[in-house]
Formats: sequence, structure tokens, C-alpha cells
Amino acid sequence: MADPAIAEAFRQLQAGNAARALELARAAALSQPGAARAHLAEGIALRVLGRLGEAGAALAIAAKRAPDDAAIAYETGVVAQLGGDPAAALAQFDRARRLKPDFFAAHFSAGSLRFDRKDWEPAAACFRAALDVQPGQAAALRYLARALDRAGRAGEADAAFVHALAANPDDFDTLLDFGRHSVGRGNFRRAAKLFTEAWRLHPADEALPIYVAQAELLEGQWKAAWSAYRHRPTRRHFERWLAARGGAYRVPELGTLGGAPVCLVAEQGYGDILFFLRWAPLLAQAGARLQFLGPRALHSLLARTGLFGELHEFDAENPVAIESPILIGDLPSMVPALDPLTIATLRIAPLPERLAAWGERLERAGPRPWIGLTWRAGSRPEELAHGLYKTVPPEALLRAVAHLGGTPIALQRLTLPGEIESLGRDLGRPLHDFSRANDDLEDALALVALLDRHVGVSNTNMHLAAAAGHEADVLVPFPPEWRWRLQEDSPWFPGFRVHHQAMDGDWARAFAAIAP
Repeated sequence: MADPAIAEAFRQLQAGNAARALELARAAALSQPGAARAHLAEGIALRVLGRLGEAGAALAIAAKRAPDDAAIAYETGVVAQLGGDPAAALAQFDRARRLKPDFFAAHFSAGSLRFDRKDWEPAAACFRAALDVQPGQAAALRYLARALDRAGRAGEADAAFVHALAANPDDFDTLLDFGRHSVGRGNFRRAAKLFTEAWRLHPADEALPIYVAQAELLEGQWKAAWSAYRHRPTRRHFERWLAARGGAYRVPELGTLGGAPVCLVAEQGYGDILFFLRWAPLLAQAGARLQFLGPRALHSLLARTGLFGELHEFDAENPVAIESPILIGDLPSMVPALDPLTIATLRIAPLPERLAAWGERLERAGPRPWIGLTWRAGSRPEELAHGLYKTVPPEALLRAVAHLGGTPIALQRLTLPGEIESLGRDLGRPLHDFSRANDDLEDALALVALLDRHVGVSNTNMHLAAAAGHEADVLVPFPPEWRWRLQEDSPWFPGFRVHHQAMDGDWARAFAAIAP
């Protein structure tokens, strides 16, 4: 029969009274030194109180008293994990599993640690063992699906996610993970539905509307896409900024703009700004008098479009007077009747003096054809988001263009120390670093207009090439950035040759398509 004092200590632990449980457990341990459960209760109470060293000592005594007690082994693992020793923790969790095969928490914890170590197959085996004990347990099903996904067992992962969602249809983490898995498998229709459900559960989440919008945009579901896109973080932040100054943000109807001043407010990177401004002429055609509020680096280029009466730089502390602001990301939603794929890019001619200067530099670099190259763009996200970070293996890229001959030109921003020299050695001839052209968009526009070939990932220079009326070979990682579509070429960039990475990560077919 269990000692009443020890039983009460465990009841206090269950009630969340760790300090009282510690008192009872220590009293029981003093009166019954051989009672392993008293030392176990003491160790758990100390662990809850954050006194890990003392907890470990108490559990060591408990283990000596009852070496085959699975609960003691498990708690020892928990303390080791909290103390930053995952190897010791895993050994204890595995011991607890062997001692008590129906110990759900031990199986799950062992699986979680193996998952963290990227031991996908062993992790999946642990989660399966946990589910043998508690079939339908949502967290175990979700982690099993994630482990199977990482192990490359996509079909089994699909089935596990379906099972997990059936077990708990409103589990936010399952919806999110299943959506990400669906993106990785190219099932953007299902991903959009899953992300939408997750967003319903967490309407304040700033990433989910972007996930929904990107999936819908890839599918060409424009109405649903723009509806989700209006909840993007940059718009939310602008709305709050405007409200703090007594204003309210409303996107007007296109037909109400005749003669009215409209300020187009930039909210994203240079490439995004150039892309969304292709809708600006429609506002001008409707009679709006356009202003631009955004980075000064774009002002001289945009002035040559003839669209804008005024161009200003945004300053949150000393803002210019904004009349009828429209965030540029909202421009497509103002013309829902038009097929977005028919909207052409702005055309911006390079400055003659910049063309002459960069032409001389290219002549000095080497013979034609001049081949511009980039292999990274964007900021690496902490969480999956479609197309925000683009990269290709630079060594493979250089091998793919070697047959083009001529002079290779690196346009890559923020190169790594020694990267240009190392790639040139791999190529067998110099790779010329022209990255400083990116410091001035007028220089970048002129340079991309002079290139004979332009090969790389989607970045600002690709948008500048389109504005200059030139073409390029665009390497699109999977999952693709929505502007480059799911396959073949993009109607938004006529003449551009779009090469898609395979779903399994292989670039061979894309690189092979870079023909002379």
C-alpha cells in the first residue's frame, strides 16, 4: 500500500503546489530512507521549482532504491534535458521505454529529442510507439507526420497528417504543419485551405495571411489572394501608424479617382515596388494625379515614367502630408475585373551616361558575351514562406553557364568573404565582381541593360531588366515565388526564360535548359 504522505506529495504536485509537495516528500524520505517514491516526488518537486542540481541528486537516490522504476528513469531524463544534456536525457527516456513499453511520455520525449537531432526514421519509430499506447493523440500524430515528411516518406506523411487532423480538426499546429507539408508537395490548393483554417483560429497571426495569399496567387485565385493579402503585416503597420495620427486607411474605388490626388506608398523592397507599380498607369488613366512616397533610390527612375507629379521619401518621424494614400500592394485589388497576367511592367530607359560608363567597364573586363550572374536573394526566413529566400548552388550555376563563353560578371549583393575568388577558381577563369552597381539603381539599370545574358534568381535586377525591356534566365527555387508561376514562363515577364527547380530539390533540368 502506498504511504499516505508520499501519496499526498504526488497529489500536491498534480495540484501545482510544488513547495508543499517538497516538504511532504522530504519528510517521507527522512522517515523512510528506502522509499524510492519519496525521493522521486522530491526530485519532481525540485525540478518544478527550477532546482535542477538538487533534483538530479534526489532522483539518483531514487534510482539506487528502485533501479527498474520507469518513472524515475523518465524524470531523470527530463532533468537532464532541462539541464542541457540531450544525450543523457535520450538515454534515460530510452531506458524508461524499455522498462515500461506502454509509457507514452517516454516514447514521445525520445521521439522529440531524435526529431531535434534530425534522426527522422528513429524519431518516427518513437512516435509510432507512442501512438500504439495512445492512438489518435494529436501531438504524436503531428510529429510522426513531420518526421515522415523529413525522412522523404511523403505518402505516409500525408496519411499521418490526415489522421492527425481527423483526430483534432481545430489543432492549430497540425493545420499549419500540414499546410507547410502541402506546399512542399506542390499541393497549393490544399495548402491554401489549411492555412485559411489556421488563420481562422489565430486571426491576429501576421504570417498566415501571407501564406494564404501566396498559395492562392500561385493557383491564380486572384479574388481570394488579394483579399488575404490586404491583411499583410506592412498594411497592418501602416494602418496603425496612420490611426495614431488621426487618419484612417481606405482603398478607394478606381472609378472615384478622377482628378483626385493619390499618393502611392511604397511598403516593400525595390523589386516588389517596381512590380506592383505596373498597376499605377491604370490609376492615371482613371484621372488620378499620382504622387510617390518611397525610397529615394527609385525617384530618378520613376520620374522618367511621367506618372508622378511629386516623389517624396518616407520619414515616419517627419512625414510629408499624405493625401489619399494607397499602399502599392493594394493596387491589384483595385482593378479586379482585369486579368492581372495582362498588366505590363513599367518601362524605364537607362541614362545614356550610365550606359556609356558601364559599357567601358564591361569592355575592360573581357570579351562578349557578358554574362551577369546572381545566386542568392532575399532574407532567409525563420519559418517557411513561399519564395522569400531564393538561392541556387553557385558552383553549379557557374558550371551551367560555362558553355556560354564570354566574360562572367557577378551581380551578387553581399557576397561572402573570398566567394568571388573561389568561384572564379572553380570556373577556371576570372569571375568579375560588379556588385557595386547595386549601390545605385541607375547603375544597376544600365548594367543589366548592357548584358548579353543575365542568369540568376529573382531579385531587383530582374525587375530592372524587365523595365529596361531586356530578357533574362530566371532560376526559380521550389516552392516558387508566385510571380514566376508554377511552371513554364511567366506572362508578367515576356521573353524571360524561367527555369524551375524540381520539387525534390534537383536543379539539373533547370541548369540544362540554359542554352546558348
